[in-house]
Amino acid sequence: MATLREIAERADVSLATASRVLNGNPSVNEELASRVIAVAAELGYQKQLLQHGKRTIAVLLTFANRNISRIRVEQVFSMLFVHSIYVTASRLGYQLVFYFGSASGELDTTLHRQIAMREFAGALVVGNFAAMEDAYMEHLTMADIPFFCLSYSPSATGLRHNYVAVDDYRGGYKITKHLLDMGVRRIAHIFGPKLSRDAVEREKGFKDACREYGISDESIAYYPGDFGELSGEESTKKMLAKGNIPEAIFAANDLMAIGAMRALKAHGVKVPDDVRVVGFDDQIVASYVEPGLTTIRNPINEIAELATEGLIDEIESPGRKTTQVLIDGDLIIRQSCGAHS
Repeated sequence: MATLREIAERADVSLATASRVLNGNPSVNEELASRVIAVAAELGYQKQLLQHGKRTIAVLLTFANRNISRIRVEQVFSMLFVHSIYVTASRLGYQLVFYFGSASGELDTTLHRQIAMREFAGALVVGNFAAMEDAYMEHLTMADIPFFCLSYSPSATGLRHNYVAVDDYRGGYKITKHLLDMGVRRIAHIFGPKLSRDAVEREKGFKDACREYGISDESIAYYPGDFGELSGEESTKKMLAKGNIPEAIFAANDLMAIGAMRALKAHGVKVPDDVRVVGFDDQIVASYVEPGLTTIRNPINEIAELATEGLIDEIESPGRKTTQVLIDGDLIIRQSCGAHS
């Protein structure tokens, strides 16, 4: 293993500077610190971990901790995984540390150093902000740290990695087919953020179901959303202002669907008599709104438990085959779609 002196010489810094960087002292400027970390990683330097560090899992959240609007949109969803991760990790003798992403999709210097120095045994990547997810996966792979993603990441990253996730594509297809089987032909889709893998996959499933039923893409009304309730409400107001009232609205998550229902109610449009509305995720509020929201259930607890158990198996028995699990989300039928279970 490389010594501290070798790293300092290769990075062209003093021994004291190299020591401060590798021990997490924030006094070194970011450019210099990044150079030292890159050299340390290249030379295979690894700090001698305390015993507890060998039984620590990092939970890497993809949303930015300084962007308040993004937290409001994603925190509710991402944090739902945390309790099951905590319970499962504790049961198996592991503790957790948490890190947030950045608005730029880049690792901050501290986390970059901790990954390069392998200061935790494994990681769980939680959330669907694609740029941050890619950055986490790239650095974890370079450091040879085992990790699991809790969302399905398309092959565009070029990495073959472990994941446990709901099948967003299949869910989008299934709930759209449910509407079309009831005779709906004029349909609108409130889609999620283009940087969200979940939203992209759900939209693909929606489009393929429409195509299968002979509904052209040009005849579908598309409206943007950010997974927040307000964006669903605003998109629906725009829809109503145009006089373009569809037979049904598929919102890419429950919060946007609830926002859509609120806008429809405010304009005297009845759900489901005038417009059917469906969502995705089956968050707890979906069963509380009136009428109850038809949606796809995202099995969050099962995903979190399976991913945590799989990661710990990988930590304790390295070299296992890649684990890739897509779980089919159940269609939960309530009153908002005009049908009853």
